[in-house]
Amino acid sequence: MSILDSVSQDLNWREAEIAAMRILLSSPGVSFVQKKSLLRAAWALLYAHYEGFCKNTLMTFYDFIVNCGIPCRDLPPSTKMLALKKSFTNIRKMADLDLMNEIAHFEANRLAMPPQFPDVDTESNLWPSVLVELMEAADLNTAKVEEHELKLKTLVARRNKIAHGEHNIIEEFAYDKTYEDAVYDIMYDIAIQVDDRLGLPPFNA
Repeated sequence: MSILDSVSQDLNWREAEIAAMRILLSSPGVSFVQKKSLLRAAWALLYAHYEGFCKNTLMTFYDFIVNCGIPCRDLPPSTKMLALKKSFTNIRKMADLDLMNEIAHFEANRLAMPPQFPDVDTESNLWPSVLVELMEAADLNTAKVEEHELKLKTLVARRNKIAHGEHNIIEEFAYDKTYEDAVYDIMYDIAIQVDDRLGLPPFNA
């Protein structure tokens, strides 16, 4: 299975849930109280799928890189730094003799070995700045995130207010489909980018 097949499967069920919520919101028999509850649920659901898809896609991307069998030394600089992040953290804590030994064998023990990536950390609040950092580490283009920065900030902020149980936070806002469109634009962009990136050096060697 290609990475595009894998992330497409992940995207399909997310799109189905978001569409189902939109249908419920537009149902004529929904009362004011019910619609208010559904609006809160809709914003929370949209955020959950935005964060979940971005995180899962990047994790899948790194799994495919590991399975390519290329050594850490051949990765793009930003991706190599991510793969070596834990090693660098440990090195900073080493005593002098251990540090000298680690440096002497760094090529053989780290750079010549398959990469080991940390978990994708969305910080439980996938602000656009966080997503930009994650994508830059993966050597991906961030133009779409920057294009939709304001909508993403609003989405995260509204989700946080809902998660914290704030009252009357949604009823003054219509469920604006442009936010949904922005999330889809980013999802599709990341899916296409990871597929394209794995078709380029050093991964296609």
